[in-house]
Amino acid sequence: MVKALTGADAVINSTPYQFNLDVMEAALTAGCHYLDLGGLFHMTRRQLELHERFKAAGLLAVLGMGAAPGMTNVMAAHAASEMEEIEEIIITVGGVEFSKSNHPFLPPYSLDTILDEYALEPMVFEDGRFKPRAPMAAETLVEMPWPVGKIKTFLTLHSEVATLPVTYKSKGIKRCHYRLGLPDSFHEHAKFLVQLGFGSNEEIKVGDVLVPPRQMLARLIQLHPEPDSEPNDCEVVRVDVRGKRDDKPAFTRMESIVYSHPEWRVSCGALDTGVPPSIVAQMICLGQIEERGVLPPEQCVPALLFFDELEKRQIPMRKTTQEELSVVAQPQEQHLEMGDLV
Repeated sequence: MVKALTGADAVINSTPYQFNLDVMEAALTAGCHYLDLGGLFHMTRRQLELHERFKAAGLLAVLGMGAAPGMTNVMAAHAASEMEEIEEIIITVGGVEFSKSNHPFLPPYSLDTILDEYALEPMVFEDGRFKPRAPMAAETLVEMPWPVGKIKTFLTLHSEVATLPVTYKSKGIKRCHYRLGLPDSFHEHAKFLVQLGFGSNEEIKVGDVLVPPRQMLARLIQLHPEPDSEPNDCEVVRVDVRGKRDDKPAFTRMESIVYSHPEWRVSCGALDTGVPPSIVAQMICLGQIEERGVLPPEQCVPALLFFDELEKRQIPMRKTTQEELSVVAQPQEQHLEMGDLV
């Protein structure tokens, strides 16, 4: 890997998050900047320990630079920059699938990551402390913009919760959650499979053979051919930030409605996961980001420039303040104004 990276300006690590530290070490040895798609909280915290080594080498490692984490961190940073105090940051990502498929269980992204999101204890930040919750905790309906609409969401393990409370500690942040909402049919299947035990990596005996249930599930999925249809889906990426501005209560919602890209023939998830690290890698190489070390996106990515580049690639960004929401007065916003999505 070091040989492959030597001479490169930057590496975008799109492997499963379990390999993040290995790729970071290779990037350090090869002398290139580093970006990845997230470390599912615990790996991210381990990666942050390499900060001084990257800084001493004059390199930047941006941790979690896809859609979520990544876009979500920068969205939170932009909203938080306009507030003197931060009470809470609530992130919700929900999607809907329009394509019809005969495939019984087709993961929209890495199967390992999805199973971990369903099977592992989510970490939340509440009352100024990190706390574990039960897997798939606090399932609830959340109203998202058309065409997603009402969608079941649940608390899940994610990298934003590992870094945002640390970044905004000085602003007094007390609460940070990440909520995931996958298409309803897929969600029910995933929940059933994890409850049955297919989310486990611990080997079980089948006849005379020891098999990890997760590997068995992956192989069974591969036995079904993937549909040869055009991507047709939509995802809403939402970040709600609540705090104080000019000593008055303030609320800002950052939101992006992302569709599949017909020209590139990629799904909405592939688009908003693949585009952000490409943009930020180019920013680093062009000298538009000068920070060095190991940092989360909210600490180093210039928000407005980043949003402009997203817009060029069919990923729009919308900001709505408390005042604008009160004028619109839609029922779903009134529900969310209560400050507790759970």
